[in-house]
Amino acid sequence: MVGVDYTILFVTLVTILFFGLAGKKKHDTLEDFFLGSRNLSWLKIGASLFATNFSASALVGITGAAYLTGIAIYNYEWIGILALIFMALVLYKMLLGSGVFTISEYLSKRYDHRVMIFYSVFMIFMIIFIDLAGALYVGGLILSSLIPSLSVTQIIMLAVIFSGVYVLAGGLAAISRTDSLQFLIIIAGSVTVAYFSVASIQLIDDFQAGLAPESFSLIRPLNDRAVPWPGLITGIPILCAYFWFANQNMLQWGLSAKSLRDAQFGLVFTGFLKLSVFFILVVPGVFAAVLFPGIDEPDKVYLILLTELLPAGALGLAMTGLVAALLSNTDSSLHAATTIFTLDLVRRGKPNLSDKQLILISRVFTLVIMIISAFWAREIDKFDTLFEYVQSTLSYSITPLVTVYVGGIFIKRITPNAAFYSLLIGIASSLSLAVLKNYIPIFDFHYLYVPLPICILCLISMFIISYVDASTSDKAVVLDKHLTWSGAEHSVIEVLKDRALLVATVLLLISTLSFVFLFA
Repeated sequence: MVGVDYTILFVTLVTILFFGLAGKKKHDTLEDFFLGSRNLSWLKIGASLFATNFSASALVGITGAAYLTGIAIYNYEWIGILALIFMALVLYKMLLGSGVFTISEYLSKRYDHRVMIFYSVFMIFMIIFIDLAGALYVGGLILSSLIPSLSVTQIIMLAVIFSGVYVLAGGLAAISRTDSLQFLIIIAGSVTVAYFSVASIQLIDDFQAGLAPESFSLIRPLNDRAVPWPGLITGIPILCAYFWFANQNMLQWGLSAKSLRDAQFGLVFTGFLKLSVFFILVVPGVFAAVLFPGIDEPDKVYLILLTELLPAGALGLAMTGLVAALLSNTDSSLHAATTIFTLDLVRRGKPNLSDKQLILISRVFTLVIMIISAFWAREIDKFDTLFEYVQSTLSYSITPLVTVYVGGIFIKRITPNAAFYSLLIGIASSLSLAVLKNYIPIFDFHYLYVPLPICILCLISMFIISYVDASTSDKAVVLDKHLTWSGAEHSVIEVLKDRALLVATVLLLISTLSFVFLFA
């Protein structure tokens, strides 16, 4: 890096901090601080969702996975787009109608406090050790290579402190302002890397000779390292359901919408943005396999693209994209974990605390999370690749929660006992499979094969326990109409009446399926 690169980076950081602190006002209520007064437009929701999704770990993980196995990694993106469409058309009316701040609060209303506490503790754990630590590790690893005067640990600490400043000061409204800017920076930086990757490939006469025949195929063989084709059914849909349906880090943006229509348009907008991931992340990773064959550590592919292909100035722009991705994921994750802790655990245990006291507690807890995640981020380098660390951990852990959450939305007869004990059964089964995989060869199968069997087991458990509860109790399950799908069943019909939303949704669906058909 040279002077112009450092200048671009410095100006970007100052601008992000200004956006985070600009418009800072006194937050007297929980709704102001945690949900931005429920006043976000569809444009801010879409930009924030994409910026949060497009983390530093995504930049490195997707590019590295594409380097190893080609475009198969994009299966996570197009199935994620279908999940966004389903969320917009089916689920958001129910969630907004319920008036909840968090998914934990919804689970408390739908089931009971046991399920809510289970989800809250689990999500805080996942946000700290997967979302936050993963992004911090990647950002620290790459930036320390580009800025030799700073160590990985120092960069991690600086990133946490920097994003923590405006999270502590302004809550979700501040994060929304910075994410809107960071979204533009991420796109600009990623397009820069993609452009120079494609330009370099054009200098190679027969670049296809350096690629495996299946590199540009989404449907891969059973022995594929990243995405064997059965995983498109048994794993990725459930992982995407977790990420877009049941992850507070993502749900908090839609719950902050000023209207249902803004939430729906925001999700559809995010879907269109996710189409670009193929061109600005996946393709550069595939091309890197030709430009730089023999890289042993896939997590370093993105770094090599930056240092080997980009000239001065362009490197600084790409660097700002990486920093923006790091900060966007960090600030959103900090806020999501703090929201769950404060509203679902502290407020339940201390219901007499005022809004100001709860906001103060949330700020203290934010500091605690910052410290824990910064220290754990240094432990991730013990895993083979970041992508495998994240996806394998999710495959063995999140299915019971997704099943109980989504099952509760669509199946009214599921009882609180059924939900809670199915969670325990599912988690115990998942942990057992994870342990057995290391000792018994028959259990050493791809992690994408794990979610569906666990999902089926949890569903069977819920039906059996609910049946037992119904046969031994005279009390019928009585639920508020906004807590199940039946209470929001006309939302799809309403979408059909909104021509602009209908056209946007259909266009997104056609674009996605056409893309899949082209590269199947």
